[in-house]
Amino acid sequence: MADTFAYCLKQGILGVGWLVDEIQETADWDTFYKVAVNIHKDLKTCAYIRERVQKDDLVWTRDTQGNYYLARVLSGWEYFTTNESKDSGIDIGNIFRVTFERLTIDEVPGKVVACFRPNRTIQAIHDPTAVAYTKFIWNRKTGGAIYKFDLKLIDNPDIFSLLDSEEVEDLVFLYLQSQRWYVVPNSRKADKIAFEYEVISPETGKHAQVQVKTGNTSLNVDEYRNMTFPVILFQSNDRYHGKPTPNVTCISRGELEGFLKQTEWLPARYRHKMNMLNALDEEE
Repeated sequence: MADTFAYCLKQGILGVGWLVDEIQETADWDTFYKVAVNIHKDLKTCAYIRERVQKDDLVWTRDTQGNYYLARVLSGWEYFTTNESKDSGIDIGNIFRVTFERLTIDEVPGKVVACFRPNRTIQAIHDPTAVAYTKFIWNRKTGGAIYKFDLKLIDNPDIFSLLDSEEVEDLVFLYLQSQRWYVVPNSRKADKIAFEYEVISPETGKHAQVQVKTGNTSLNVDEYRNMTFPVILFQSNDRYHGKPTPNVTCISRGELEGFLKQTEWLPARYRHKMNMLNALDEEE
């Protein structure tokens, strides 16, 4: 797989296998299909690329070491092999031509990272925030204004509408550590239904549980009133209900916004999304 990805970088291509010995290269689908249908049972992925991947599309990919790349599509579907790929046993034939930009992991939005988890070769990303961010980051990486990103497609665009739920959890994670609450890494598990993670204060030795909600999902302080440990809550739209109680702390939206604006060491995806909002303000 490492050799295959290196070959793709060298050739400026992305694609899949479904090889046929009779053809070395062609841009005619019927020519390829007539041969391939007698060899391979399922050509749906090849057909998906032919029908869906178009010139100027943007595609996220990653190598076997977990490095992420953003690629701009230069051509539609082709069947393309070389003597090098055949001699090396590289299983790439149904391709589209691209130009690559390598990104650091902290520039890649959580929505995109999550899309690599299902066992699918290629899939479309429909989330409007991820689409806008992808266009913005390509423009920024290449120093041009090739793509227009329309944040008006996002309801009431603000920084929290541009962050997915995991990114908001990470932001609260970082904020609490800046406030001298240290996160217990092993507490951050999918089976923790009531809370996202546990934090510890080195000054007091207290342990607290943290809950984070985004969008319109509110948090009711009364539900945590009788718990025997401190609880820290964050709701991205300040949707808190119930009466104040000594064991529950609610982080305000303003606190997190201020942290975002004043902290230069945060991962790049946060800074880039703040810049997206600034660009929208400049347009208006």
